Amino acid sequence: MSDLFEVNYVDIRPQQLAKGLSQWHAASSDVESGYAAAQGEIQRLNAAEPWGHDTAGAAFRSAYMQGDGPDTLIKQGGELAAKVVELGPTVRRSAENARGMDGERAREVREILKRV
Repeated sequence: MSDLFEVNYVDIRPQQLAKGLSQWHAASSDVESGYAAAQGEIQRLNAAEPWGHDTAGAAFRSAYMQGDGPDTLIKQGGELAAKVVELGPTVRRSAENARGMDGERAREVREILKRV
C-alpha cells in the first residue's frame, strides 16, 4: 500500500464522533426494527404455505426448504442485524478507551517532565 494512505495515529474528534454515533444509533435502530418486521412477515407467509399442496407446490416446498433455507436466512439475518446494532457501542467504547489511554500517557509524560 502507498505511504500516502498509511495512518500511524488515531485522531478522535469528539463532536464528529458523537454526531456519527448518534446517526449510527438511529440507522441501526431502523435496521433492527425493520428486520424484526420483515422476519415476522416471512414467517407469516411461510406458515400460510402459499405454494400449495399439489405436485408443483410440493416440489417448490422441497426446494425452498432445502438446507433449512428460510430458517437459516432468518437466523443469519438476525445475527447480522444484531452486529450492526452492536457496532455503535463498540466504537464508542473503543474511542473512550483510546482517549483514556491518551490521558494516562499525557499524565505520565507530565510526571516525567517534572523530574527532568
